[in-house]
Amino acid sequence: AHRAKALVVGDAIALVAGAVLLASTFGSSFLPDFNEGSITLFLNTPPGTSLAESSRITRRVELSVGRLEGVASVTRRTGRAENDEHAEPVSASEMDVRLKPGVHVQGVHRDLVRLFAATPGLTYQIGGPIAHRLSHILSGTPAAVAIKIFGDDLAVLRTIAKEIERDLKGVPGVEDLVANREIRAEHLPISFDREALARYGLTSADAARQVETAFLGRHVGVVHRGSSRTDIVLRLAEPSRDDPEDVTEFLLHSPSGARVRLRSVADVRVDQASNLIARENVKRKAVVSCNVAEGHNLGDLVAEIRRRVDPILARHPGTFVEYGGQFEAQENASSRILWSSLGVLVLIVGVLYMSLRSFRPVLLCLLNLPLALVGGVAAVFISDSPSVLGNLTALVRGGYVPPVLSIASLVGFVGLAGIAIRNGLLLIDHYYHLMEKEDVPKERAMVQGAQERLVPILMTALSSALALIPLVLAKGEIGSELQYPLAVVMLGGLVSSTILNLYVVPVGFALFGGGPRGAAKQASAASVAPLAPAAP
Repeated sequence: AHRAKALVVGDAIALVAGAVLLASTFGSSFLPDFNEGSITLFLNTPPGTSLAESSRITRRVELSVGRLEGVASVTRRTGRAENDEHAEPVSASEMDVRLKPGVHVQGVHRDLVRLFAATPGLTYQIGGPIAHRLSHILSGTPAAVAIKIFGDDLAVLRTIAKEIERDLKGVPGVEDLVANREIRAEHLPISFDREALARYGLTSADAARQVETAFLGRHVGVVHRGSSRTDIVLRLAEPSRDDPEDVTEFLLHSPSGARVRLRSVADVRVDQASNLIARENVKRKAVVSCNVAEGHNLGDLVAEIRRRVDPILARHPGTFVEYGGQFEAQENASSRILWSSLGVLVLIVGVLYMSLRSFRPVLLCLLNLPLALVGGVAAVFISDSPSVLGNLTALVRGGYVPPVLSIASLVGFVGLAGIAIRNGLLLIDHYYHLMEKEDVPKERAMVQGAQERLVPILMTALSSALALIPLVLAKGEIGSELQYPLAVVMLGGLVSSTILNLYVVPVGFALFGGGPRGAAKQASAASVAPLAPAAP
């Protein structure tokens, strides 16, 4: 390597450039897919479906899911209580599907998609318990991508949501597409005639209170029976509050004893209104959500969604869009990791300069960063490709399956940087030790230093690699989803930086490294010494 400096430098530059180009083809995601041994299903019947009908429909689905191969058990919940933190109407159901040991999740997932495709009138989303809970916390929807359209006009928001849903149905990678569940529903607005009410000794507040008590009910007491507790609610009997005509014929009672029909003192009419008005930061919004299909990644899918959705919003002034869910969390986490990494790099440079007392050796130590990048990128490509040679060929001819970099992979690259720089420091520091402490010439110091530091560098790298190998071999096991991508990146980077460090860094030191850092000070001291007065 020392005699073929140009070849070594050229090969190193080619490897780094190739790794950068290959990494530019990778996809991105927030977190890897979790193998939790179960699947979560979110089912939605049309809004306004009664509890009995919703339960009947989802019960049939529950029985069909339970008969799928690989499914151990199915549990279902329809609706959520009004006081629940995540209240849901009775038209929404959630199923937890437990899988038999050793069953592949993707196979059951494909069977579920085929099952729901044959069930018209039912919208669904499929995923894992952790991933869906995380998405719900991030964006308020159980999907990985939430397209939130903001504006003031509900009709415009409804139109945009339908247009986006129609446009995204044919996009490859879009799965479990669900548009805003807001619909137009009938209601009975009541407008009181205050003058007419006054003639009977009533006010609008009195009349509204009586109507509310009669049709919605009023809590008037509690009955305690042992450990149970039952509320007492006063309202009309069910046959007397089932028809809009019952509202108009309701008798109002005034304090003076007079009675009057509601239709005589108020305008009661059937009207259409939205059954759902969602808001965020005081702005009205509509939401279109979807998941990422197998074989696709979050970053590329959101880029395609942006390309299709942004022109739609441009046609509707006064509206704007935000992309939430796991994509938003991925962008925020990536930004924090980037800035944290830059801060750590500045600290590392400062510590190296304090140790090496010159910027040239510091830059030579940092040379290991791109060398480690080569192995990390190669390891991700090998581990995520169905066939390494086939995927390389597909990269040129078409049909390429891009590997996916998650936040765990980025953390692996950050951790790898410290280990790679350590290997360079072991070598560079020993070079200067030989030249400054043992007066070994530079050319000989490079060869001798590489030979003497070979075993320490290999041992430190090997100890880290041995700790990472079990994590790499645990691919696919429950609980290994975050450890595996991190370990793959670090193990691949360790291999490349350790091998290339012993070839590239000595050549870099020969080309750009200076002589002994104390040589200039010694020469200065020697020139000043004769000027000192002689001792008497």
